[in-house]
Amino acid sequence: MQRHFDHVETLVEISDVLTYVRDQAIKAGAARMSYHVTPAFDQQTSRTAAVYAHGFSDEWMALYAKEEFRLTDPIPGRVMQFGSLMTWQDAMSWQHNTPDQEAYFAKMKEYDLIHGFGIPLYGRNARDAYASFDFLKHVDDVAPESIGMIRSLSQVAHQRVVILVEHKLDAPALSEREVEVLTWAARGKSLSAIATILDISPDTAKTYSKRIYAKLDVSDRVGAVVKALRMGLVKV
Repeated sequence: MQRHFDHVETLVEISDVLTYVRDQAIKAGAARMSYHVTPAFDQQTSRTAAVYAHGFSDEWMALYAKEEFRLTDPIPGRVMQFGSLMTWQDAMSWQHNTPDQEAYFAKMKEYDLIHGFGIPLYGRNARDAYASFDFLKHVDDVAPESIGMIRSLSQVAHQRVVILVEHKLDAPALSEREVEVLTWAARGKSLSAIATILDISPDTAKTYSKRIYAKLDVSDRVGAVVKALRMGLVKV
């Protein structure tokens, strides 16, 4: 495990940290993973949450991007309350469910999201996060060393993400239009959707996003949204 920890400490891009965790999880047999990071004291399913995901269908991700649907997902919050690894199935029955939550669980079953589990991740300054993994079978049927590796690596990776986010203390100056683009990105909108909302061309929206990445010193959308939320550059 130490070689994984040492490698994570050398990474300087948030996207590289998340990609490394993803690759190691795949090697261990995971088919899906997600990582929800939010501003301090917020909820992992709120509209301010930046979600990195791998292995989920495009249809599910499009559905989850809708705020009204995502807010009915109680699993991340229950895992954070529980404070340790918790299967999706256990989280579903851990507390009383509202009709909206029951409808959410039904959608999960429809998309064959059954055997995953969630992990609470803790960072300094109350910067906590939630991660989930799915081996397409019950956690008890997965090699214990694989589960242990994923739990440890996820925690170390989250701590690295927090450090990278906080590394640059001075927030860069963004134009009014760049703030608008970034705000809609933080709300989960695609570049094409942002272009429509702001009545600009897709190419113009893409140009603004590139400028934002450069100013924030990141290389992708997830990194930009996470960093902007941490720095207070956007309020959504």
